[in-house]
Formats: sequence, structure tokens, C-alpha cells
Amino acid sequence: MKGLIYPDETAKSVRKYQGSHFWTSLFQVVSTVSLLLFCYVLIYVGLMRGWWWSLVLTPLASGLSIRTFVLQHDCGHGSLFRNRWANDVTGWLCSLLTLTPYDHWKKHHALHHGSWNNMDTRGRLSDLYSDCMTVAEYRKMTRLKKFLYRMSKNPVLTVFLMPPVIFFIVYRFAFDTPRHWIRERAGVYGTNLCLLAGGFALSWLVGVKLVMLVSFMVIYPAAVTGVWLFLVQHKFEGVQWAEHPQWNSYDAAVTGCSFLRFSRIMRWFTGDIGTHHIHHMAPGIPNYRLLACHDAHPVFQGVKILNWRDGVREARLNVLWDEDMQAMVDLRSVT
Repeated sequence: MKGLIYPDETAKSVRKYQGSHFWTSLFQVVSTVSLLLFCYVLIYVGLMRGWWWSLVLTPLASGLSIRTFVLQHDCGHGSLFRNRWANDVTGWLCSLLTLTPYDHWKKHHALHHGSWNNMDTRGRLSDLYSDCMTVAEYRKMTRLKKFLYRMSKNPVLTVFLMPPVIFFIVYRFAFDTPRHWIRERAGVYGTNLCLLAGGFALSWLVGVKLVMLVSFMVIYPAAVTGVWLFLVQHKFEGVQWAEHPQWNSYDAAVTGCSFLRFSRIMRWFTGDIGTHHIHHMAPGIPNYRLLACHDAHPVFQGVKILNWRDGVREARLNVLWDEDMQAMVDLRSVT
């Protein structure tokens, strides 16, 4: 990170955008969750009547699932409501719709925020999509390990095949979790019990096949999109990594996070999470104040800007960190 440490007045100015507005946050939660549940009801009722066209609502339900995840994400940072209990209750309820155990994900995500793009804190399984390997480390691998590594970074696997495995299977276990994280471990299995009970009840009403079909058609696109968002917000042309003690959160926010410029509709469904540099600089800023914070600070105009087409391209590139060039490089350029 080169010469981008911000003066105290800039940090203070950014932090002014922290703090939520209760009614705005409450409206976001009630409207989003209500619309999502309404979509599920319409889909299931339609399918029970033989109206297969009701499946056209699944893309809308997927978009609302992404937005629900962003609201859960804000709760994990304590930014959606001022009271911790309100954030935790809301986050836990959202987790039943996103299939993501709230306390477990919250704890791992906090570790991510404390050290993203830091060369000395790599290797966590929960940071799979924001982690990296150096060119030197790759060259030391055997041919077999290189082959397996290349396969593991193929976008067909990382973007299209792994996301449903993560949300349907991996999140059902307390993976990469120390034994002393008792609350987080209990949260995983408590969430599983609630999902199991809800699944049994729904299967009794509409049938197992319909539950499996609708769940997959809603969650799969949401999972793919969510993973893609996380990937391109941390791995892109121009991203920078640093070693401790050179690493600092302000530089990392500007050179280690991209700014995804979406249409107004996409911004709504993704909860402005594309304004990722601001989110990393001040996680206490609620989603509905992120863009305003960016626009109010000209110093952030140099942040890497991507549109969705750029994001599709970036998802296929920039896998290894070249310490000599101080840049991410494509696997195809490394012998």
C-alpha cells in the first residue's frame, strides 16, 4: 500500500456517516422480508395448483434473498440498528432465509475485516474467495498440486459449482471454527434445527420435491451472485496486498476493495454492497448511507471502479500475487 494513509480529519468525516435511522432500517427489513415471503407463498401456491409459470417469480425471490443477506450482513456489523439485541435478533431471523448461520458468519467476517489483503493473515478457509497465493509459492508446488490449484480456481467451479455447496452443505457445519467459539458453534446447529423443522413442515404441506425444487431455484442464483460479488470486490486488476506492519485499514480499503457501479435496481437488490471500499473503511455505516459517503469525499475517486461486465471478466483473472511486480497476475502468465 503506497502513500494512501488518510489524515485524521478524513477518517472522522467518514465516521460521521455511521449510525442508523431506526425507521429506515425497520422499513428495509419489513419490506424486504415480507416481499420475499410473499414470493415464496405465491410460488408454492401456484405449483400446488399446477401453475408452473409461477416459477417465473424465482428470480425476484433470488434478488430479495441477496438483499436479505446484505441486511443480515449489516446486522453482523451492528450497523442496521443502534441496539445490539435488535441487530442480533434481526440477523438471526434473516439467517433462516439465507441459510447462513448468523453468529458463525458474523465472527468469521469480523476476522476478514480485521486483516483483508494482509499477506501475514492468509490461509483461513472462510476467506477462500478473498485469499491469494504468491507466484513464488505457486512455483514451488509439484505438477500435481499446480494442476489441482488451477482446477480449484476455474470460474466454472468457483462461481457456478461451489456456491450452492457452500450455502446448502458447508454452512451446516462449524467449519474452520475454534472449540472455544461456543456461541458460534451452537448457532450453527441451532440454525440447522430451525431449518430442519421448517423444512419438514413445508414438505408436509407441499411435498419434498417442490421444497427442494423451489429452494434450489431461489438460493442457487442468489448464492452464485453473492459469491461473485465477494470475489470481484477483493480480486481485481490493480488490487494491492501488504505485509504487517505496512498494512493498514485505510490503505487496504482504497487499494484492496473495488467499487461496483450498478444500476439503481441492482443497487437496491445488492444493498449498495458494491460501495465496498467505504464499507471496509467504516463497517458501522448502514447500507443506505454508503454511496452518499463516497460521493461526499473526492479522495475516493481513485478507487477501482467496475461495472458488471468488468466483474465478469475479473472473476476469471488475477489469481496470484506477484511480490516482485506488486500486482495480481493471471495463472496463464506464470510458468
